[in-house]
Amino acid sequence: MKKITTITLSIVTILFFLSGCTKILDKTKQQFQNKGVSYEMQLPAAWKPDKEVKNDYRLQTIFSAEDMKSNSYLFIITSPVKEVTQKGFGEQTRKKLQERYNYKKLKDVYMKKFKVGNYPAYKYTLNTKYDEKSVWAHFYYIWTEHGFVQMTFYSADDNSYEKRSEKIDSAVATFKETGFDEKEAEQEQELQKKEEGDVVTIANDELKIETTAVRRVTGVDKKKFLAIRYTFTNLSEKAIQPSVWGKWVTAKQGGQTLSLGNLPEDTSFLDIKELVATQSKEVQQGESVESVVLYELSDTSTVELSFSQDVFPGQEPTRVVVPE
Repeated sequence: MKKITTITLSIVTILFFLSGCTKILDKTKQQFQNKGVSYEMQLPAAWKPDKEVKNDYRLQTIFSAEDMKSNSYLFIITSPVKEVTQKGFGEQTRKKLQERYNYKKLKDVYMKKFKVGNYPAYKYTLNTKYDEKSVWAHFYYIWTEHGFVQMTFYSADDNSYEKRSEKIDSAVATFKETGFDEKEAEQEQELQKKEEGDVVTIANDELKIETTAVRRVTGVDKKKFLAIRYTFTNLSEKAIQPSVWGKWVTAKQGGQTLSLGNLPEDTSFLDIKELVATQSKEVQQGESVESVVLYELSDTSTVELSFSQDVFPGQEPTRVVVPE
């Protein structure tokens, strides 16, 4: 009787161990969509989707989740596939990540070219900080039939990092595009244009500034900023920095002048951080760059932009609706 009991217990123990090992992914298929493209994927085991998408990573975050067992997080953003070219993407992105995260050697930024199903993809891994904690950042870039997808996993820098990395890879392998609605894609693009507001162009003999998008972002201590993205073109023979916006453009809200804002150095708004960096770029004659200016908001009322009449004579003020 003892032998049978011992054998039975051993089998139960083995089955329990095996079942624990195979629990790599959550069984539920998470579904989300953006700009008419629908997607699905399975999360790593013990990860749960956020009830409300966290927008503290990037402006266009459409899906976010977190690990219930560690300080690890996932953010997903997407855009139409035609907006991102594959040629040269791998090394260019690796170089940008090296510069953005202050890595001395390019080879220290891990890069892998692979496929998610039949979709071409890249993976990058580096060490950084998120929410003031050390993390391993895994960036996945995937081209589907109709979408370009970036998944960013912030994985806690702990003793389970390697096992968690394997689970994350397994989760990404389940990702796929499940549908495309062309009509819905067109409607979302039109809605985005309305939210971004009308294009404002100011120019003189030396330069041209054209606004391209307006967003509201949240910084530390829940401070709200108005981010105005613009294209800066130098028409003069001398080099000019896009930061002249701050000298020649004044923003007011409720009659009060708004201060220029700054996001912290370790900000998770990577796209804005990259654009802010171009503020101090020496732009040569005939050259154009994308940049962004930030204003610290006092409320959600409309912002009025006025322009130096010495520099832009006759330029009328313009009103900017603060997006929700």
